[in-house]
Amino acid sequence: MKSLRLGRDRSLSFLDLPEPPPPEPEEVQVQMAYASICGYDMMMLSGRAAYPKDGCLGHEGSAIVTAVGSRVSPADFRVGDRGTIMPYASCGQCDACRSNRPEYCVEPGGRSDLMTERLNLSQKQIYRLPEEVSLQAGCLMEPLMMAMHAISKANLSYGRSVILLGCGAMGQIILKLVRRHPVGRVVVVEPDPEKRMAALRFGADMVLDPAGPGILFETLQASGGMGYDAVIEASGDRGSAQMALNIVARGGAVVYFGLYGMDFNLEVNLFSLYWKDAVISCVCVPSGQFPAALAMAGGLHLEEAVTAIYPFSAAIHAFEEKATGRHAKVMLRFLPPEELERRERGSIRPSNAAEGME
Repeated sequence: MKSLRLGRDRSLSFLDLPEPPPPEPEEVQVQMAYASICGYDMMMLSGRAAYPKDGCLGHEGSAIVTAVGSRVSPADFRVGDRGTIMPYASCGQCDACRSNRPEYCVEPGGRSDLMTERLNLSQKQIYRLPEEVSLQAGCLMEPLMMAMHAISKANLSYGRSVILLGCGAMGQIILKLVRRHPVGRVVVVEPDPEKRMAALRFGADMVLDPAGPGILFETLQASGGMGYDAVIEASGDRGSAQMALNIVARGGAVVYFGLYGMDFNLEVNLFSLYWKDAVISCVCVPSGQFPAALAMAGGLHLEEAVTAIYPFSAAIHAFEEKATGRHAKVMLRFLPPEELERRERGSIRPSNAAEGME
């Protein structure tokens, strides 16, 4: 079987691996259905993030159960079940874990090799998908969990103004969640015209193109000159990260969600923040919210953020396409479309994403 790996020279290649052995008593064996390309995968590819262990790639995925261990209850998993993979694991023993804060575990583990055809997983790391959640949407549970954490830090409430900087895949998921709150005006800043159109479809009241020197004035003008109660930076652009501090309103919150590279230092005018009484937050891995993300997923139609799907055999080309910036979420498909359709068992809303070339 094949596994996609990143070389030390930051090139992609397929590694031939033996088939996984029969699952251990508390494991399940899975055939991957979908894996999606994350912004952090792209940062590792470009050298802007640390080299991954063993060159493994993939922490967003959905799968089909093909075998279960002897201690796995049929009430939990049966062969043929569709599942979503929780890629993070906590040690369970450190102070953070024993304080019910596993996202701050000091010895975290998990899986980052989901761009592999077949795997054995701990039964604790896979969740059965409800009928109303497709395998494509199931692949996006980890991104949804992250987006929910960002929203929780934005302090959204009645009538508060929101600006979202960046509307790629994560920005689109965040926007869907913002519109689940009784907020006021929602403005999106995004350079790509297709993504601006998606922002309008998903509930933005206004979209702005950041091209040109006047974007700071335009964003402030759109707020009536007062700034925004919630500024969510999801673009990963360093200039946008800097601008976020200048457009937050008094008493507002700035949430940094994007990835800016390991060498970026943000300049902060503390006197301005004192006067604004603003809060700055960043997003850590909120592993405890995975079940909540799964419970919410049915009504969010996450497949709408998928703009391209490629067979796993074309994974290297898929990364090249993702690097163009044209796409929101790009997915890898591990099984033929007709097989995946049969496995969905009536789950709703398949993606309209274009299918890539073999």
